[in-house]
Amino acid sequence: MNLAQIKKISIPTTPGCYQYLNSKKEIIYVGKAANLKSRIFSYWHTSANHSLMKQKMMQEIKEVKIIECDSEMEALLLEANLIKKIQPYYNILLRDDKRYSYIKISTEEEWPRIFQTRTIDNSGRYFGPFTSGEAVKIILKTLQDIWPYRSCRALPKKPCLYFHINRCPGMCANHTTPDKYKKTVNKIISFLNGEQKKIIKSYESKIKKQKSGDNFEKLNRELFLIKKILEETKLLSKMDKFSADVVELAKILGLKKIPKRIEGYDIAHIFGRDIVGSMVVFENGEPNKNEYRKFKIKEAQDEINDTKMLKEILTRRFNHDWAPPDLILVDGGKGQLNAIISILNKLKLGTLAISISKGKGLRSAAAPDRLYFPGQSQPLELNLNSPALHILKRIRDESHRFAIEYHRKIRGKRILQ
Repeated sequence: MNLAQIKKISIPTTPGCYQYLNSKKEIIYVGKAANLKSRIFSYWHTSANHSLMKQKMMQEIKEVKIIECDSEMEALLLEANLIKKIQPYYNILLRDDKRYSYIKISTEEEWPRIFQTRTIDNSGRYFGPFTSGEAVKIILKTLQDIWPYRSCRALPKKPCLYFHINRCPGMCANHTTPDKYKKTVNKIISFLNGEQKKIIKSYESKIKKQKSGDNFEKLNRELFLIKKILEETKLLSKMDKFSADVVELAKILGLKKIPKRIEGYDIAHIFGRDIVGSMVVFENGEPNKNEYRKFKIKEAQDEINDTKMLKEILTRRFNHDWAPPDLILVDGGKGQLNAIISILNKLKLGTLAISISKGKGLRSAAAPDRLYFPGQSQPLELNLNSPALHILKRIRDESHRFAIEYHRKIRGKRILQ
């Protein structure tokens, strides 16, 4: 196809996915875009600088199909699912993970390294996700100008260029100490944790006290760079991060769409007394407390049976005309999950349900959480830094907190009677 042929196609300016097909009607490439028209046209733009592989792909394109989405995040999820399902030839050859960028601090090392990554494992600390990889590069470069840090994969035997241009403290040649470097890393962690205003106030206070001198100039320069980062880059807000976590969750679960409404359930009691249940609702990754519901268990007070309790809660929940969930999460193992599934099947609801558990004797924060899925005997273990696990743990912890809060209230009333 050429640009003239492409212009004849009615391509919207909305977010969505595009598919390139060859002469055999085979989908050879799948992509996503915030603006479909702009993105597709860019392939045929005279200034496009394609690799040899992309040039070969362009020669094979005979047809373009588009799928509109409500948002760029929806398009991102759809693209991931289409690639996973279809395995287009050029997506495999031009493999590039579409995950967001993160900033990692390798806190497990004596001299933590700070760098950009798109993969997540169990070690270190992660900040993000960031929608722009270029923004991450700007952030890291500017932070290194303010607080010199280690970025090299392996410590060299002698100071490198970064030390000589004041962008590394030179731990390889004992120009700093672990304690001093740790303070620098902690400043960067505070900044990335969203404490920029606190840091700016601290700088302004120090500058006011200095008034003049070399340190005064140094502090002013660093403060200028900090404000520059905030102006020139978009540090992802908590709400944006939680929304992105939901996208990662959808990828892990292989969902066809982002689970906009997730309901979490838990039960609280002491030796079978004052048994209560909780339902919390997360929408777009954020708790919607107006949708929370409390249940005082009626039928199972004579025995401690979590599955009976959950069945009662779910039955009562679906007797109400509340907004339907896209995903249900319950704290527990296969037994608790099966109880939820039995009610969903009875009511002929196709809602996906999963359970999350650490297993017997594994209550440590470092213990892996296990996800149980319908029809699967073996649980899935996500690493502790997984964004998908983060959102599930938030929902699990919030449903537990809400159940305990209601239980204490019921118990308190009984004691006072």
